Parts: sequence; C-alpha cells; structure tokens
Amino acid sequence: MKATLECLECVMKQALRAARIASTDPVIQRRILDETAKRIPTMDIERSPAEVSLCVYQLAAALSGNSDPYREHRRLQNEEVLRLEPELRDMLDSSPDRLATALHLAAAGNVIDLGTQHRDHIDLHTAIEQAMREKFAVDHTDAFREALRRSKTILYFLDNAGEIVFDKLLIEELQRTASVTAVVKGAPIINDAIWEDAEQVGLTRICEVIDNGGAYVGSPLPLLSEEFRCRMDQTDMLIGKGQGNYETLDAYPREVFLILRAKCEVVARHMGVALGQIGLISTKVRREQATGKT
Repeated sequence: MKATLECLECVMKQALRAARIASTDPVIQRRILDETAKRIPTMDIERSPAEVSLCVYQLAAALSGNSDPYREHRRLQNEEVLRLEPELRDMLDSSPDRLATALHLAAAGNVIDLGTQHRDHIDLHTAIEQAMREKFAVDHTDAFREALRRSKTILYFLDNAGEIVFDKLLIEELQRTASVTAVVKGAPIINDAIWEDAEQVGLTRICEVIDNGGAYVGSPLPLLSEEFRCRMDQTDMLIGKGQGNYETLDAYPREVFLILRAKCEVVARHMGVALGQIGLISTKVRREQATGKT
C-alpha cells in the first residue's frame, strides 16, 4: 500500500516516541525530531508507510548512539507472554477447531506494537478475550485453509516481540501439514522480533528461523535481496503478521495471507474495516474481488 499525507503526521509522532525511548537527554530527543522534520519534504508517499517511517528509527539509533533502544522492551514483552503460554495452550487444547483458534490468537497477539501505541495501553488478557469473541472483519479463512492443504512450505513473516509467542502456537498448528520457516528482522528495529527473541521464546526449537536481511519496518519489497526474493518466490504459502508486513507485502504479485489488527485509520481504510478490527486477508481474493472475478 502507498503512504498518505496522514502518514507524514504519524512519522513525527513516531519520532517523538522513538526519541524518548532511545535517550533521556532532551537535547538528543530534539535533534531526532529536528532531523526527522528535515526529511519530511523529501518523503515519497508513493512508497509504503513502513518505508516512509524507516528513517525515524535509523535517526533515533544514530543520534542517540543506542543501536537497540527497544531491547529491554522486547525481553520483557517476551517474558510477559511466555507466562501466558500455558493458558493459551489450554485454549487450543479445548477448541473444536484448533486452526481457527490459533489464527484468532495470532490476531490477538498483534496488539503488541510500540510503533503505534504506548505499552501502558496494552492489556493482553482483554486483547485475547476480545479477539476470541470477535470475527475477522475481513475473513478469508476458507482461502487460507485451501492454500494450506496445497502447501508443503510456508514462509511466516513475524512482527513484534511478545507477539511471537502467539505466532509460535499458530506455526505449530501449520507444521502439522507443512514445513514452516519464520522470518525475523535482520537487525533491531522498534520492538520487532529478531533472532534473539525467537530464541528466547523457543521458536528456534520448533522451526527454521531466518532474517529478511535488514532493520526494516515490515519487509519492503524494493529493499529485499534477490536471494530473499527467490526464497519467497519458491515458497508455497506466504503469511505476514502485523501492519508493517501488511503495508509492505500486500503488493507482492503472489498470494499473501495477512493477519493483523487495524491500529491506524490509514490502514483501516485500506483494509476496508473499522479502526481496531482484525482481519485475515488473502491478497489474491481481494484482487479478484476488486476486478469482479470469482
């Protein structure tokens, strides 16, 4: 998806949050804001919101001298959700449809996002209860099940730390029929999952884990290496979690399944849902619907 003018306003909000996490020094915080503001006139809104916002986190790391400002946040998020894991597994074990439950739990986990909201506003138990009660506002579960039946290999693009515990449960379900490779970020960016997070939550013990080659918000197609794009092209089924992956993978020419909660008005409009609703979207089904195909 392409960015909008509203995304430029959001860039400055993200810069303030990132500055405050990267440094306690108000002088450095102001420098991060000033340098971000200088770049706004040159930001190309023909690119995805994720690509437009990338400079915020590059500047925060460079100007603060802190290459991984969110490291402690990620560790604590992982620990918090790991404490919930037995409860989540009980929900799966008591479900008459384990896959459907795992998909909704994965959507519930997508509430964990320090790029779009403050950590203090997140209530995991409430998010889980809400996700299990509500239906996907865009629901392509049937297409998901059909693709899974045809697939031997899956590439699963992870989103945030903490959230990856929910993803681990879904990946275990998917591995009943296919081999899953989880994709983390190649270097720290916000609280997105990197290798050490996958290792902390035990994901590296249940599936192959690779990185997408960089400290990217989402996985911007123009920035991915040719080798990684070949891996995508050769994989039977692609799954992307969260807004960053929604923003960057929705234009990929093959079918991608996107699982997320709409956390901003721009993404909600693009999804065709209300702010805060969850979706399980097949990009193929959506394209067919847009062109009138069945």
